[in-house]
Amino acid sequence: MDNNEIKVEAPVRKPKQKPEAEILLDRQLEMKGKTRKTDIAILASFCVFILFFGIMFFVLPDKTYSETEKRTLAQMPSLTFSRIGGDLQRDLKLMTMTEDEKKAYVAELGDSYKVFSDEIGDYYADQFPFRDQLRVVKAAVEIGMLKQENNDVLFAGEYLIKKDSVSGVVQNEDGTFRDRTYEDAAETIKNNVHLLSGIEQSLPESVDLRTAVAGRTIDVVPESKLPPLFPTEDETHRSVYWNAYNDQVQADGLNVIDLKDVLNLHFRGGEYVYYKTDHHWTSLGAYYAYCEIIRSYGIEPYALDTFSRETYTTSFVGTTYAKAGAAFGGKDTIELFRYDGDTDYTTTIINGDKKTVLQGFYNQDKYRDINDKYGVFIGSDDTGDGGNNAVTIVEKNGESRPKMILIKDSFGNSIVPFLARHFDLIILDLRTSSKDFSEYLSDPDLAHILVLYNMETFMNDAKISDAASRIIPYFRQKAN
Repeated sequence: MDNNEIKVEAPVRKPKQKPEAEILLDRQLEMKGKTRKTDIAILASFCVFILFFGIMFFVLPDKTYSETEKRTLAQMPSLTFSRIGGDLQRDLKLMTMTEDEKKAYVAELGDSYKVFSDEIGDYYADQFPFRDQLRVVKAAVEIGMLKQENNDVLFAGEYLIKKDSVSGVVQNEDGTFRDRTYEDAAETIKNNVHLLSGIEQSLPESVDLRTAVAGRTIDVVPESKLPPLFPTEDETHRSVYWNAYNDQVQADGLNVIDLKDVLNLHFRGGEYVYYKTDHHWTSLGAYYAYCEIIRSYGIEPYALDTFSRETYTTSFVGTTYAKAGAAFGGKDTIELFRYDGDTDYTTTIINGDKKTVLQGFYNQDKYRDINDKYGVFIGSDDTGDGGNNAVTIVEKNGESRPKMILIKDSFGNSIVPFLARHFDLIILDLRTSSKDFSEYLSDPDLAHILVLYNMETFMNDAKISDAASRIIPYFRQKAN
């Protein structure tokens, strides 16, 4: 071979590369044996889970009432041929309606709108095994995710604080319906102030009317205690409510007593004026409210040290606790402010044809072993009513005193022992009372009408119009 010849080597051929889809298939085949056991374990666990809860659903007895949620639970609905026919007829009718017509139809039917499938769904949801424990797990997960709220309840340190709650529907001018908004709530506030002003103007000189609206916990708590992720729009809503209230009060000249600012001051001072697990003020908060109210009449309130503070319970958990499902939270203390002679008062509670008579203001024995212990304040023996009675009469035995009609929501329950030191009380809860007012309005000893609500009731409840429709015509007729 010539030394000058150049040897040329054949090029090395690279192996042909498989398509990506084929590579992926090979890997799946390789892993098939390894993942099969995992898949079987997951499927088996799921089946065991379903089987276990299915068995528990039929083994565990149905509950009628949830102590933790403080509400009646759905029961198994009855299924009949007439019920099936009625549900089918309703469904066919809905199929022919427009969306607006459906909303109006549903609003008109109210609770009776529910068909069997809705009721059976509610039943399974309410009777689900270990429901209370699962609610706690859900709340814990919300906290772990730094959401700091569950079911519209804020976790603000040791306080559970209910967010704004605008409820109900409103009818548009064209007859259609929609859910209420915070703007609608502000309009309800203005309308309620205007109605109360109308009542005030109709009263004779011998009777005066005053209105006191208490702040909710969220209205008095400092912003520093709220979760960092608290929505700023809720801050705006709070301002809208109170601005609407104050502006309408100024416009109508309504005689009002400020309770929000004084409770805010004591709350910021670290005093225990609102419960941590409930939306009500404590007995101490009610005392400070009483001081503001009674001073507005030119009367000096009884000093705090004239009361002995008796601990009724240290294990009270309230409505925000029930709503949040945070069973790992703390518990509240309910105090009864006692004074010499407080059993010399007779409290008569009337709910329809049921009557409860107490010596004093506290139904201690009845509510001691009941979850909703706030009912100890003027609570009837019918524990479903608590202290939210249609009519409650408080009189001091053997004395004739000026009388006050107290129109209130549940915030008024715990203030009764304080006001009763000065007046005989006729207490009306418009949410449960449909009784005619005339026998109370005609009392010659009637000197005052006090309307005491918290802001949530005041912005959602239109029952004040019922009071206006009864009181204003009565005194106008008397004047004529």
